[in-house]
Amino acid sequence: MLALITAVWLMLISPALAVQQEQVFTPVQGATLQARQEAAVAQAAAARASRFWTAYSFDVRPGVVVDIDYVSDDGHIQIQGTWDTSDSGFLVSNPAMETRSLGVFALRDAAGQVVRVEVYNLGRRREYGGYAVYWMGRASNEESLAFLRGLADSAKAGGISGRPDDLAAEAVRAIALHDDRRVPEVLESIARTSTIEGVRAQAVRSLGNPPVSDATRAYLAQLARDERESQEVRRAAISAYGRSRDSQALSFLQGLYATLAARDLRRVALTYIARNDDQRAAAQFLIRVATQQDADPELRKLAVARLGEIAGEQALGTLRETVGRADADTQLQLQAVVAIGRRPAAESVPLLIQIAKTHAKPEIRRQAFITLGRTGDPAAVEFLKSVLTK
Repeated sequence: MLALITAVWLMLISPALAVQQEQVFTPVQGATLQARQEAAVAQAAAARASRFWTAYSFDVRPGVVVDIDYVSDDGHIQIQGTWDTSDSGFLVSNPAMETRSLGVFALRDAAGQVVRVEVYNLGRRREYGGYAVYWMGRASNEESLAFLRGLADSAKAGGISGRPDDLAAEAVRAIALHDDRRVPEVLESIARTSTIEGVRAQAVRSLGNPPVSDATRAYLAQLARDERESQEVRRAAISAYGRSRDSQALSFLQGLYATLAARDLRRVALTYIARNDDQRAAAQFLIRVATQQDADPELRKLAVARLGEIAGEQALGTLRETVGRADADTQLQLQAVVAIGRRPAAESVPLLIQIAKTHAKPEIRRQAFITLGRTGDPAAVEFLKSVLTK
């Protein structure tokens, strides 16, 4: 399966020039990116285009997957959006799976005003909404960062029509994809100066892309602790800090968790604690949260759920104990059964069968049966058949 996905991705990251020629982009000339943009606007005006794209390539940082096709388990090719090392994405450790041939595409109106910006994989053929694409070649990092920063600043100043927050946030995402040492400085500047919370949060979130300097960590820690900041920005700061997954991140998140008043922020901290590379220490912290009787029930359930993703007898033992305690909260026990089902079949199936057979609460037994059915394990199937034939 992995080989098939890799093969598809390798085909998709073919040289950008060949794809551009196949898709018949209209080339524009000029000494600078600004000059080429102006030439594209002039050409589009002469063609009386109501809307059109201007596009260029740039230096892409390692470890990102953007705008790709992948082959699912049933053999279908599915279209996906941007995957990167942000909250909603993946860190790609195999260089063959990276998308390094990307373009910044700016959709413009008849007056040449930017109304939308996207980062597209140049190795994929697409229709671009039927609008003409004016190809401006490769931009230097300095030119590209200046252009994208200008979009973010124009949105802040109210200089862009439509949804300036969406446009500016997309510009920030594009900035984060650049392979340039100035990117953290640009992102932090946007985070400090933008008046749009969603744009600030996107910039803060992108500051978690590795490598993260000590100065950046200090800034993220300050935002995460600052009760004057919005929940959106503080969530972004916690997740950005937590993506480092090292001992410093674990220590910070554990200390921060105790000081946070908002459940939503604690949820983010717990999530990144569970993902830390030190899984033993992470499990110990989650166990303390899960077994704390006077803790927030929703946070206890989340801790139990995350324990299902951590290998080892320590985490499994806590889940087993949670299900087995007669005085335990039923909702917490249900969450523990689901979490057990996420573990390897050799661990989960025997325990789920035992729960299904012997647990005192019918709703817990029912959840065990449901979870067994989802495993697809032969032993689980045989047990369910035996129950049905009685």
